[in-house]
Amino acid sequence: MSMAISKTDYEDKKAYWDYQRLLEYNRELLKQRLAKMQGSVFTQLGPMDTGDLYDKIWTDIRQEDLEKPPSMWVPEDTKWRFEWEGEPWTPQLPKPKKGRPVVLRAKHIDDLND
Repeated sequence: MSMAISKTDYEDKKAYWDYQRLLEYNRELLKQRLAKMQGSVFTQLGPMDTGDLYDKIWTDIRQEDLEKPPSMWVPEDTKWRFEWEGEPWTPQLPKPKKGRPVVLRAKHIDDLND
């Protein structure tokens, strides 16, 4: 298990750690977005593995394309966490509201002439 980043080490190498965490946030973000696409990307041979797609996309990302992590973000990998950070938080999507089912009925064109 990797050690978290200590406060003294962070203060000594702030720019380094901030950049490494920026990269890690964008890696996690890309993996999450590709996971949502799994089964939706196809080639002439069938569904494409998004793991292969990750490698191709990650190598083409430029520094100006990187997104800044939100202040409450905690890395999944413990080696990129600060020693004072807890576990990563995963937002839960709200459950869909239950309501009356919608039933659509079409009229046949002959019914309109009556």
